[in-house]
Amino acid sequence: MSSYFSLQLKKVIKHNLTIISLVILLLISFGLLYMKSAQLTATGSLKGDAQGQIAVKREALKADRQALKRYSPHGKSYKATEKDIKQIEKELKKDQTFVDNINHNYWKRVYEIKLKREQKGKLTDLSSDEKDGHKSIILRLKYLIVHPMPYESDSAVTGIQFLLDLNANYWPVLFSLVMIFILTYLFTGSYKNGLDISSVLPINRFQSTLTNNIVGLSVVSFIFLLLNLLVFGGAASIFGTGRSDYPYIIHHLVSGHLVPGIVPTAKLLPQAVILQLLNFIFMVLFVQLIAKIFHNQLPTLLVSLLLLLGGHFVTIFIIPLEKIAQWLPGTYLGVLNIVSNQTAYTMNNSAINFSNGVFTLILSSILLLLLVLLIDRLTTVTHRNGRLA
Repeated sequence: MSSYFSLQLKKVIKHNLTIISLVILLLISFGLLYMKSAQLTATGSLKGDAQGQIAVKREALKADRQALKRYSPHGKSYKATEKDIKQIEKELKKDQTFVDNINHNYWKRVYEIKLKREQKGKLTDLSSDEKDGHKSIILRLKYLIVHPMPYESDSAVTGIQFLLDLNANYWPVLFSLVMIFILTYLFTGSYKNGLDISSVLPINRFQSTLTNNIVGLSVVSFIFLLLNLLVFGGAASIFGTGRSDYPYIIHHLVSGHLVPGIVPTAKLLPQAVILQLLNFIFMVLFVQLIAKIFHNQLPTLLVSLLLLLGGHFVTIFIIPLEKIAQWLPGTYLGVLNIVSNQTAYTMNNSAINFSNGVFTLILSSILLLLLVLLIDRLTTVTHRNGRLA
């Protein structure tokens, strides 16, 4: 059994598909990092936004001073423009003080100023989602005043924040897509013309199935871990590691309603890791089941893609399914959005949470395993009867 494990593991790891897949995911990830860094340079950072405002106000000040020369000193236009100039100069001074505080890392002062500005904003014309978004900003600023640390832009580029962004918004689909290709190759590689050539090996079907499951889970987990480490190392070497205690915006249940909240980033990771591992187990068992049904690479790949990724998107396009989304394994593909309750908030279904995710994925995996073993049993009986005949 150990020899078969080594054989299957080497078959996957050394295959060009695995190497190419990892390279593609890395290229996409660092491409996103480049775009986010370019966006951050233009806007998206506290300093960049403040400097942009300073530039705009200086242009306005220059235009007002030119206009002042054309007006009579005793006219209303002259007095109104003069008043505007004084107001702009006052605002420019505040903006420059804000930038100076950032340059000297006086973060508490920065966040206190930013909070006052946000609290002055009008909320009357905002939608419910926009009001919650504004409340999230207020909560984050209040947290940062108490725990001063460098600001992390929403265009995340530091190691930890960029990794979180990838895992929340990009990798759930991209990584699953690539892993389905690799798992399809692993589980259909032993079939030739619809026959399982592994049956001639000196191990029974249960051992073969168990070994393939362990190999599949090991490969998926290893690639995921390696990918995270490489991306984190690349982003951290350029933009810094970031902070594990930086406030992460979540939603929590209060009186039957999901409302914005704040937790340190590190607090989400244990639940995210558990849910991610359960996702991998479900994915491995699902692709193996499809492979045992079709015995062929192309239909296994197409059906796995359709059902696994389709199951993730189905609740988005079929609104009535949102009510039962907590019992659909595909709902839990983006684990960070689950543990932060972002998915629950988006779908307006508070039952989509970590606990139900663990229950649904474990139950689904057990059912898949039983189906896989049932197919193995039926296949063994069929072959035995065929030989007796």
